Amino acid sequence: MRPWARLLGAVGLLALCGCASGSGGETDVTKVCAAQGLTPGTEAFDNCVARQQVQQEMELQRIRQAREAARGGTKL
Repeated sequence: MRPWARLLGAVGLLALCGCASGSGGETDVTKVCAAQGLTPGTEAFDNCVARQQVQQEMELQRIRQAREAARGGTKL
């Protein structure tokens, strides 16, 4: 990968940082699941919430790694 492409990717992830860290967390997750037509209190809804939370945590981890890489700490 070219150095400028890696830099652009890291900058893009850092730009997403504000969106991910500023989210309402649980409220946003429940809204996503409700928008899919799932009913709160059902097993399907609870599974959806759990999946969404895992996805959010994975995204936050990618952002943390991009920050660290931008600081020169670790490679992506």
